[in-house]
Amino acid sequence: MSAAPSPRWWAPRGRRRDRSRAGRATRGGAAAALAVVLAATLAPPAAGFAGPDELPDPTPELLAASVIAWDPAGTVIQWDPAGTVRSVEQVETQAGKTTITLATDILFTPDSADLPETAAARIGELVAQVPQGAAVQVHGHTDSVQGAVDNQQLSTGRAEAVAEVLRSSRPDLQLEVAGFAATRPAVSERADDPATRAANRRVEIVYTG
Repeated sequence: MSAAPSPRWWAPRGRRRDRSRAGRATRGGAAAALAVVLAATLAPPAAGFAGPDELPDPTPELLAASVIAWDPAGTVIQWDPAGTVRSVEQVETQAGKTTITLATDILFTPDSADLPETAAARIGELVAQVPQGAAVQVHGHTDSVQGAVDNQQLSTGRAEAVAEVLRSSRPDLQLEVAGFAATRPAVSERADDPATRAANRRVEIVYTG
């Protein structure tokens, strides 16, 4: 009669069976997880549509709700040029004396006394109402800032350029031409207000009548 197997022989086989069960459990769990993923992926849409071709046509209400209407009110800024556009001249009559003030910032480039040809016609229009044979003063002025050209020379040159136009358009006028640089400011200059200096850069045409 053969001897019964010793306990040491069966213990390892028992451990192998335990490991085999663990492996089967792991593989079973992975398979179950994969089944859940496939089921979620392949499941039909909740609304019961198998694909986009089975979706119903959108109703007018749905289309209207999906469109965003853009209202430009409040987003468009209208630009009003009033107060931003300077005229080349200002005309003032007081006590029988008329003064036509020409803005040299518009008529001339900086440090230049060359009058553009397009300005001649406008200056001719401005003196069309001057009485026949009247005495007319043409005076040039600058601000107090010294540029590349001496202010006295610049103010005189600009007055001469305007006077040349008057001689051509109104040869009957008696002209007095002079430059005063910054000695006769129209307004008090302020360093923090460039408009005050601009107001002093001018050529004045002065006559009686």
